Amino acid sequence: MKWKISPNRDNPAEHAPDGIDEAAARWSEILRDAGDDRQVREAFEAWQSHSPQNASAFRRVEAAQTFISSIADTSDEMQRLRRETLARAVGVESHCPHWWRNSAVAASLMAAAVLGMFAMNPNTSREIYHDARDAIAGNIYQTGIGQTSVVSLDDGSVVTLNTNSRISVHYEEGVRGITLERGQALFKVAKDRAHPFVVSAGGRQVTALGTEFDVHLSDKLFEVTLLEGRVTVTRDDHGHAPATVGKAKAAPLLAELRPGQQFVAVAKAVPQVRPADVRRVISWRHGQIVFENERLEDAVAEMNRYSRRQVVLSDPRLGSLKISGAFNTGDVSTFVEALTDYFPIERATREDDTIVLKSRPTSTRG
Repeated sequence: MKWKISPNRDNPAEHAPDGIDEAAARWSEILRDAGDDRQVREAFEAWQSHSPQNASAFRRVEAAQTFISSIADTSDEMQRLRRETLARAVGVESHCPHWWRNSAVAASLMAAAVLGMFAMNPNTSREIYHDARDAIAGNIYQTGIGQTSVVSLDDGSVVTLNTNSRISVHYEEGVRGITLERGQALFKVAKDRAHPFVVSAGGRQVTALGTEFDVHLSDKLFEVTLLEGRVTVTRDDHGHAPATVGKAKAAPLLAELRPGQQFVAVAKAVPQVRPADVRRVISWRHGQIVFENERLEDAVAEMNRYSRRQVVLSDPRLGSLKISGAFNTGDVSTFVEALTDYFPIERATREDDTIVLKSRPTSTRG
């Protein structure tokens, strides 16, 4: 279904009965139905950028939906609560315009109800309670594939999220806690010696007081690059939330970085501290990816992070080729064109638009 956005008819902000929360819920529904419609996306971005309150409301709605989807069917109690909340949503909707009758509103209502139930239940785990609270409070920030986002936190710290990344924020009990759940983020930390800034990711914690550093987390990689200041990297053997730092036994120290250094842990290899090419590491902030004598296998994986159109190597031997160069994030076509120009590689395209790279046949003369 295609959505046509106009100021006088279909823009949720024009008709929200009680404010931006309802408009945000409507936008959530529109975006799900609109697919890749560029006009809808541009209209949404205009609404979201109109004020920080709009962006915050939309994050709350999306976070509530994500959270409820993850727990709604985990127990009989959750299913009962879901039915009751949906019934409440129907009652609310009966007094609202037709466009407001959507699951985003139900998700927000249910998230609030879940939080209340968790708060009254002494058997609820602290982790689940905090997840519910963060979802409702809008303390979750994320980007889609090919997107970046700059988030200003309450203490003056600034987080820049790279493509397909997600963080949750939980400031409390003397610690400014952040969890990087996936992806990559650049942290510029406001100085506050009384409240350490702790980023948890991949079973490790990065602690800083006032500094700037980049953290990259994937299935195979954990990487911390220090731009300025000082950070420590510790192991989090017990899965502590950042807010519990300092309350348990001191975590094992893995590294203490100086500016221009990088802590890298790849798969099962021994972690190491090495000099970092900071310009290359943070080139994504300027919409570029810089390769310097990089394995083609790794270069393809990096380009794929920024695009829904994926590139695959059909011949594993191609993966060991080395590539250097700078490419715009998401510009798969130019990347593939460069490969086919400079290497014995040819391309093919699958029905799902995936680009397949394979070795070019060697010509023979009869």
